[in-house]
Amino acid sequence: MTTLTKNRKQPRPLMVIAVLVATAILGIFVYLYRYEPLPLALNDYLIYGIILLAAIAAAAPGTFLAAQFEHSEPPRRVWMIFTAGWWFWVLGELLGFYYRAKFPDGLPELTLIDLCWTVGYLLFGLALYYQFRLIYGNRSKTGLSRYFIIVGFTLLLTLGLTTLARRSGLGEGYTWFSTYLSVFYPVCDLMAGIAAIWLSILFGRGLWGRPWWGLIAFAVADSINIFDWLGGLEAFPVNTQNILYLASDTLYTLGYIIVALAFLSSYWLVSYPPAGGSQPVARNAPAS
Repeated sequence: MTTLTKNRKQPRPLMVIAVLVATAILGIFVYLYRYEPLPLALNDYLIYGIILLAAIAAAAPGTFLAAQFEHSEPPRRVWMIFTAGWWFWVLGELLGFYYRAKFPDGLPELTLIDLCWTVGYLLFGLALYYQFRLIYGNRSKTGLSRYFIIVGFTLLLTLGLTTLARRSGLGEGYTWFSTYLSVFYPVCDLMAGIAAIWLSILFGRGLWGRPWWGLIAFAVADSINIFDWLGGLEAFPVNTQNILYLASDTLYTLGYIIVALAFLSSYWLVSYPPAGGSQPVARNAPAS
């Protein structure tokens, strides 16, 4: 990591501005979603545009943060893999524009978007795996075997839940694999969310735990979304459904924003160390 001089001040006003801008954008999103003040097509385009902007805002500063570390420094691998996952999700959001234009009456059951989500989840899991190895100082030569065991467990858990969902009548009218994949997402969200909470506890209120917080928001948002996709919200009144839709999509967008702000603050912490010394920030700390 490049050593920086103590005379470089942290750009705290810029961070405040970033938070204010993010809050304003989220407020615009909620307003457009709730009240639909514009023609429907334009309104939807702006909503999806905000989501895409938030996704790019999450991936870009993560790339800059990872670049602050030398190739020999373990945190670089963690942040590069984690950020790669976000770029796959950016691609998924971009593909969403294409598919919505091509299929205005509804998206196909399976698209390349699903591939982007799946690869993204696998990369998030791999980044979490390496992060925990850094924290607990795992020096064993097991390589990725434990990671693949976790992936296998996730697939088996998804299989069991898919079987239960099909027997309960959820996902009726959809193929088995489509149902399996739609269950796979919230399972990944749940596991990633638990891991993110664990990291937050380990890091306390430290900046290095914050980039993972966005996964918690996605865990809640996607659970609502997939439950609806499987037909679970049909038992609720329309007003309740609308509130849950708004909550789900707002949390989804907020997840990106949380990651963006966390990456940005971490990048500035590395690039502009606190005054009082010229040493870079905690080279040997987990993903720091």
